[in-house]
Amino acid sequence: MKRLLLLALFAATAASAKAPAERWLDPECFEVGRAPMRTSFIAFPTAAEAIPENDYTRSPFYRTLNGEWSFLRVDRPGAEPEGFFRSGHDDSSWGTMPVPGIWELNGCGDPVYTNKPYPWHKFFEVKPPLIPHEQNYTGLYRRTVTVPADWKGRDIFIHIGSATSNVTLWVNGREAGYSEDSKLEAEFDITRYLTPGSDNLIVMRVNRWCDGSFLEDQDFWRLSGIGRDCYLYARDKRRLADVRLTPDLVDDYRNGTLRAEIATTPGIGSVRLTLRDAAGSC
Repeated sequence: MKRLLLLALFAATAASAKAPAERWLDPECFEVGRAPMRTSFIAFPTAAEAIPENDYTRSPFYRTLNGEWSFLRVDRPGAEPEGFFRSGHDDSSWGTMPVPGIWELNGCGDPVYTNKPYPWHKFFEVKPPLIPHEQNYTGLYRRTVTVPADWKGRDIFIHIGSATSNVTLWVNGREAGYSEDSKLEAEFDITRYLTPGSDNLIVMRVNRWCDGSFLEDQDFWRLSGIGRDCYLYARDKRRLADVRLTPDLVDDYRNGTLRAEIATTPGIGSVRLTLRDAAGSC
C-alpha cells in the first residue's frame, strides 16, 4: 500500500511539473493568470493632468516596455537554455529584438503565406490539436526595468499587446502567467513579483505555433513575435476597473439611449446607468 501511495504521489508530482511546459499543446488551456479583458485606458492622478495632454504615455502610472530586448531564438520548444528565465542567467551572447517587432522581418526566419492549408502541412501530418516541434521556433525575451518607487502600494500590471502564437511570462525568476489568443492583448497582475524602486527582470517566451494556431488559421501571412505595444501601468487598490458604453436607438429610431456599465474594485460590483435624450440625439 505504501509503495502504491508513493507511486501515485510521484505521478501526480511529475504531471504537475510537466504541465506548464506543455500548455502550448493543451487545447483546454488558453490562459493562466491573465487579467480579465477590459476597456483600454490609463489613469492619471487628476483630470487636470489627463485632459490637456490627451496622451496616456505621459501618465506617471505608465512605463513603456517598447524598445530593444535581449533575444534568443531556438529551433524548437524544449531547446531553451536551462534557467533562461532566472536573474543570474548570462544572456550576453544573445542578440536583440525590437518590441514591437516581428521575427521574420528582423532576420529570424521567413514569412509564410498559405490560404487553405495549415502552414506546417508539408512536413507534419495535420492531426488537431497536435502541433509539431519541427520548425516551431521559440523566442526568448529578457529585459530589466526599473519600477518607480512611488508605485509601492499600488497594483501593477503588465500589458502585452499581441504575442504570436502565445506567451509565457516570468518576473524576477517566477512564472507569472500564460496566454494564447495571439491577436488580443494579455494583461497580468504582477504586483507580488515586483520590487518598486529596484531593477526587475521580465522574461517572455513565445512559440511560433501552439494548439491555438489551429483556430487562428486564415488567409494571411504567418508572422511571429510581439506585434503590438508592451508596457507597465499602476492602479490604486480601489479603482474604476472597467467601463462599457453601449449606444442604442429607440422609439422607431427617433430617440437614443446610452448605457454605461462601470465596474469597480475591490468587490464593489457593477453600476449601470442609462441616459436618454428625448430630443432625439445622443
